[in-house]
Amino acid sequence: MHSGKRVIRKSIYSHLRCGRWGILLLLLLCGGNSSSAAFVAHPPVSSIAIRSRGSDVASSDVAAAKVGSSDNSPLRMVKNDPEIILEPQQQEVAPEPAQKKKNKIISSFKQLGKKKKDPDEEQLPDLSDPSRNKNKLISNLKEIYKESVLPIERKFQLDSFCLPTNGEIQDAEFDARPMVLLMGQYSTGKTTFIRHLLGGKDFPGMHIGPEPTTDTFMALIHGEDDNNKKGKSSDSAKNSRGDADVNDDANSLNATTSIKASVKGKIMSGDDASFGKIIKGNSLTVTPELPFSSLSQFGAGFLNSFVGSIMDAPLLRSVTLIDTPGILSGEKQKLNRSYDFAQTAKWFADRSDLILLLFDADKLDVSDELKEVVTTIRLHNNDKIRCVLNKADGVSREQLVRVYGSLMWSMGKLFTSPEVIRVYTGSFWDEPLVHDDFKDMFRADESLLVRELTNLPTSNAERKVNQMVKRIRLVKVHVCILDHLRRKMRRAIRKQKTRRRLISNLDQVFDEVQHRFDLPRGDMPDAGEFAACLEEMEDFSVFPKVNRKLLRKLDELILQTIPA
Repeated sequence: MHSGKRVIRKSIYSHLRCGRWGILLLLLLCGGNSSSAAFVAHPPVSSIAIRSRGSDVASSDVAAAKVGSSDNSPLRMVKNDPEIILEPQQQEVAPEPAQKKKNKIISSFKQLGKKKKDPDEEQLPDLSDPSRNKNKLISNLKEIYKESVLPIERKFQLDSFCLPTNGEIQDAEFDARPMVLLMGQYSTGKTTFIRHLLGGKDFPGMHIGPEPTTDTFMALIHGEDDNNKKGKSSDSAKNSRGDADVNDDANSLNATTSIKASVKGKIMSGDDASFGKIIKGNSLTVTPELPFSSLSQFGAGFLNSFVGSIMDAPLLRSVTLIDTPGILSGEKQKLNRSYDFAQTAKWFADRSDLILLLFDADKLDVSDELKEVVTTIRLHNNDKIRCVLNKADGVSREQLVRVYGSLMWSMGKLFTSPEVIRVYTGSFWDEPLVHDDFKDMFRADESLLVRELTNLPTSNAERKVNQMVKRIRLVKVHVCILDHLRRKMRRAIRKQKTRRRLISNLDQVFDEVQHRFDLPRGDMPDAGEFAACLEEMEDFSVFPKVNRKLLRKLDELILQTIPA
């Protein structure tokens, strides 16, 4: 009976050597026998098999095997088996107690029901990091625009039409910080407003006065003082290179390297390094880290009136502020400037995340020039515009009510929409209030405005997605309109007469395109802007042909690619 158990144990072990079910079954068959438990726990390291083929096995060998079958012998024989196996036991390692071995086997058996960790899950990125998600989203938008949208814009020459940004989107525009554009008539407190937002700090190029003082477009960009950088890294610099080497390298930097380092927040040098630095417009357009490269299209006349102010301020770490010259009244708005002020303001407005129109409560006046500029920039930018009624503490309670009503009436005529534009009322400077009747309202509006400014970086990626979807929809509408004009022109005999008729009846053309391609009426461009662009085209029959495959590709970008 004892030998029969050995045969069963040996047979099971030979077939289920690597399985835990076989180990458990052997344990049950052992019935608590210590020698059997030791056999299960310590499988043989090596074995010598003598195969039996009738009388080929010598009787002396079999006898020697029988002698080795005792428990104390280092050799063990298994009877009634077609093989005679001589197995040396491990005598060097002392066997552990049987009960401990049983518990170890049972605990390993319980692990079978537990789910193993997928190794692929360890390689997944940490999606809880918002900065990583934002960078990945912006990188995907770049790829979608370059590979799918930009070739269509170049094929149909859509940079000549009234698309947002009036040109191609550069990589630096995707990566740029949120931009806030400040506009208004002269002496409305735009520069003082910026100084108040920066914590009362003066910035390079600042000039405040009652007369028209700001005569340039100024971009306020974040940068850190180089002296603070040297103070923090002095120990590491001494260990690695020495103070002399650091000073030599700092003096050997050229102008372009200084600009790039200033933008990245690493170097701030210049005549007055205590609070900032001024960079000229031509240098800003050739700095790849900044989104101003396409401003070169306005020529040297504008670039001479465009500067960058580099300084360290908490707000500038989140946004970039754009200060503009005051909008003048009369012909001097156009005659005294060597560039197109309205189109330049539109360039900044198309790339801004927020547009603030400042008004002075003491002398509220919405001139015709201001209306022209606002009408130019509001195309595609209505949702970005906010009004700021500044210097509201300089008037009495009754006067403030009348001024506020007059401003809302003027804005209602300027913005032809039933929605009321948001107006922030207050006195945005660091001096005490003259009339504090509405100080609680002033404080609440200032808090709401600052909160909207500081929340711009958190929703920057979402706004870029919204602008990309909006641009793709406009691209689809534009190519459908151009294809419809091409078909009309090719069928016409008198082409010039047909061209003039199509331009003068664009509303009818838009209706035909809307029904033909099943497009929403709200996606149609402004008829006057589109007509001005068509006036520069001589022959509509040269427009490329549109097929259904191209339209399906644009629809897939909006419905599948971008949401994924």
